[in-house]
Amino acid sequence: MTNQSNLIVKIFIDYVLSDGRPTFSKTSIVNKTASSSNDQQSTLLIGISMPQSSESILDPDFTPLLIDKSNDSGCIKSNTWRIIVGVVVGVVGAVAIAVASIILIKKKRMILQFNKNIQHKLSRMDDRWFTVLLLLFVISISSSNNHVALSQSLPTTELNSAIWIIRQYGSDLPQDQTSICSSLYFVCSAASPTPHIIKIVMLSYPTTTTGLLPNAGLNQFDFPELVEIDIIAVQAPISPSLNILDLIKGSAPKLQKLFLRSDTSITSLPSGLGYSLPMLKSFLVENVYFQHDIVFDFGPTVTDLKFAIVGALIIDQSTPVHTNLASLNINVKLLVPQSITFTNQSFPALTSLSISPQSNSMSLIVVVTSQSEVHLYIEYPQSVMTLMASGFSTLLPSLDQFTKLSLLALSQSTLSSLPFTEYPEYFSAIQVTSTNLAAIPNIPIRNLKSITLDHNQIESVPWNNFQNANNILLDVSFNTGLATIVPESFCNNRLYIDGCPLITDLPECFKCYQNNRFYVRTDIVLDPGFTCNITFNSTMLYTVLGYGTLFGTNLGYGYYVNNRYLLTPEIPNKKLRFYDNQLETGPPRNITLVMDGNYPEYKYNITVLEIGISITQTTFVQLPTQVVQLKSLATMNPYLDHTISINDNIDCVITGLIVDGYLYCNISGHSFKQGDTLKYTISNPYYTFQQDIIVYQVFYPADVVLDTRDSIISVGSTYNFSGKYGTGPMDQTIIYFNGDPSICNVTFKNQSNIQCDQTKFWQGGETNITISVDGFTANPIMVDLKTIQSLCNDTGCSGHGSCDINGTCVCDTGYYSDKCLQKYPTFRSGSYDLNDRKLISIYGDFGPFNQTTVSITLNNTDCQVTYKSQLTVDNSTNNGNNWIYFKPSSQGSGSGSDSGSDSNELTCPFNCYGHGQCINGKCQCQPGYSSIDNCLTKTSNHTNTPNTTSPTTSFDIDGIDFQFEMIAIQEIDTDDNIINEVLTNSWNSTIIVNNQTQTTTVNYQLNNSDTTALVTATISFSQQPRDIQFGSQLLHIDAN
Repeated sequence: MTNQSNLIVKIFIDYVLSDGRPTFSKTSIVNKTASSSNDQQSTLLIGISMPQSSESILDPDFTPLLIDKSNDSGCIKSNTWRIIVGVVVGVVGAVAIAVASIILIKKKRMILQFNKNIQHKLSRMDDRWFTVLLLLFVISISSSNNHVALSQSLPTTELNSAIWIIRQYGSDLPQDQTSICSSLYFVCSAASPTPHIIKIVMLSYPTTTTGLLPNAGLNQFDFPELVEIDIIAVQAPISPSLNILDLIKGSAPKLQKLFLRSDTSITSLPSGLGYSLPMLKSFLVENVYFQHDIVFDFGPTVTDLKFAIVGALIIDQSTPVHTNLASLNINVKLLVPQSITFTNQSFPALTSLSISPQSNSMSLIVVVTSQSEVHLYIEYPQSVMTLMASGFSTLLPSLDQFTKLSLLALSQSTLSSLPFTEYPEYFSAIQVTSTNLAAIPNIPIRNLKSITLDHNQIESVPWNNFQNANNILLDVSFNTGLATIVPESFCNNRLYIDGCPLITDLPECFKCYQNNRFYVRTDIVLDPGFTCNITFNSTMLYTVLGYGTLFGTNLGYGYYVNNRYLLTPEIPNKKLRFYDNQLETGPPRNITLVMDGNYPEYKYNITVLEIGISITQTTFVQLPTQVVQLKSLATMNPYLDHTISINDNIDCVITGLIVDGYLYCNISGHSFKQGDTLKYTISNPYYTFQQDIIVYQVFYPADVVLDTRDSIISVGSTYNFSGKYGTGPMDQTIIYFNGDPSICNVTFKNQSNIQCDQTKFWQGGETNITISVDGFTANPIMVDLKTIQSLCNDTGCSGHGSCDINGTCVCDTGYYSDKCLQKYPTFRSGSYDLNDRKLISIYGDFGPFNQTTVSITLNNTDCQVTYKSQLTVDNSTNNGNNWIYFKPSSQGSGSGSDSGSDSNELTCPFNCYGHGQCINGKCQCQPGYSSIDNCLTKTSNHTNTPNTTSPTTSFDIDGIDFQFEMIAIQEIDTDDNIINEVLTNSWNSTIIVNNQTQTTTVNYQLNNSDTTALVTATISFSQQPRDIQFGSQLLHIDAN
């Protein structure tokens, strides 16, 4: 941007002091607006962002804002211009405040004075906590011309390079020299005879979506005078496959600053980029990742470097020297665990190191060794597994934030304490040496196995935190102020205390082995005549496949005896693991053990007996008579007696002991199937071995299928079965029908087929067929076998019979017909002989089989059968007139009528039913019988007692009790469906007695709230005969 004789070339420096640590700041143009009243005036809103911190100091360098061009002949000279600058600083929890404002600056000395004022104000704020929020530059420029007048043209290759950048980042800037050099984004020199672009700063710019594509054929830029590139891609690059770094490489010999942000086309780092830019000092690629492994080599001139990577970053002892690299910021997303080592040889000037492994990335090992002060910062400490640093000055964050740490090694630092409140879960080793460490953290050691704290300022040891320690190393050597008493409880660990003159005594366990400096290091001199008291709980050692355990006191830390017997400490001095690399079986044997190679006199005799068992590769073999043989590859001592069981309750009898390395045992009376999991247990008097074994073999018989059979089976039918049947003989094959082995006789057998012929009757239906081969039984199959009898059973005998083997229904007594549908005896009608009323014929269905036994009882009177057929039974009785009434079908003829009399003689119906005499066509009844029905019924005379609760009456005739009661009143439709119903279960009654007529009348009225209808009933009885009018009829009622 030009304004008369002044060229604005820089806005501020790119650093900020954050919590005392130099780091990068970031600048972007937030907004640009033109003045509505003056077309020569525009306003820029510029933001400064930086890492979050407790205290930040920002020192904008405003002196480079102006470059005096008053001598340039191509520009209109004027001393009138104005810059308004505002710096806004936000206090945490408070409002933003303005800290500086300068108006009408005309000369460089006024700018310098402004700069000093800003520094002075910032220095007064050092004791506060600040976060820089926004830096506002409001630049108001009034002039008659706003660009550098260039009398010469840019080289074509340089112009094409600029056009490539304009197109790639979607800028709407016109693509000609005048527009480019007069823009806010390109700074061009007016050097003669050839102008060049010296800066490219595109932090915020208008974009277009209709621009041309960048030239894909351009292989390299041409910027011979370019010193700075600072670009923020405000939109996705137009050609994502084109990487600007490929074109910058080797194109700008004077380039010192290369900042690229948010450019998603940058996915790779060209090899040798740093060496191709010989003056490059600051290199930043931000908000994108290099998507490949990188061997760290950016050249000797780079001073500050920031980038991000997905993959491996190779930094180790072989990394080339980066002479001037002082600040390094790396964002790492690891695909595999990795170690990164920073050495003083490769990074002699490094003072600020920031590593940001992504929180979800693989584990990282960081090693830093430097002779100068290094400020080490790791953004995601939970990704670091190993941290090794030497000569560092500060470490952020604090060590307690490294929650996944397994190894910590720090040396030659100013560290005075370990800020742990709890050791990380995976923390196994700590090495803090040659520092100012004054104390061991008073916290449980958790999973630590090695604690090396030599050459520090430690004065005591919190032994209470080592109560559960076992086989760890505690190295506190050369802590000259350490005064402590080592407890006996620490005997099961390694201890280094040489160079600790205030420790004058040790427990016996350490004195016994102080010549073995791998386990014990001390300057203490033993008393003359010291003897180590080594004891064993038992000198009888039982080994399992060569391994055993020795228990005792002062047993030491283990030793390899005669290249055969290995002693290793499970609990040093108390429990040693024994291993014989030449597994030896047989009876007990004596051996000699030396407890430590530094003490050949520690020699003891031990008796060893091998008791172990190992079983693998178990297979199954079926043998005749239902025997399963198990064959296993076995390691065991044949000197000892062994027993084998399966599933705790099946004995497997050992038949061959270690034959060609295999053990054989037999199981009788049991079978298994493929896929079964069995518990295999083998024991001797000292040891039991158990394992689950899976049956992979297919046990025969299996997969049984009935392939063919007769549709209607009978004796002689043939059955064919496919399946797996083994190679045993046919005479060991049996086929069961519902458990019966005699139905089908086996006539053929091979490994996959069996045939049998039916030799006996079988009733058919759902049949359980089971095949047994060599005593082994297959899973049963269910088959619906059809026979003549089963077909009869399918259709059934109506539930009144059963089918015989010929398929015929055998009916139950009382039923007949082919389906047992007809029931007998049934009675339809009867008649008697008019001449002899004691001879009675009964008509109905009395069965088809001419039954020999027929019994007829009439009113408890036995009748004598005189003739019987299926339809008629004739019999006689002593009193044929009293037992039944056969209603005549017509007067004077048919069953039940009097017949054979003279047609002119007046007759009585049914001859008065035998209860009277017929005189002139009227019955003169015997006493007690009613002439109304021709002496059919007999009247009874008894005393009636009225029921006062409901209209109910009852009476007895010849021992038969008759009861009448009203239950309900119902309204029904034409289809006999009940529409309404009123229950008649509650009545009120009134009794009226007429002594003159000896008549009792009971009137009832229904008491039911479900209806408003009046329902009444009347019952009357008298001791005298009565005539009662009922409608048009006059009813005669006998007494009572």
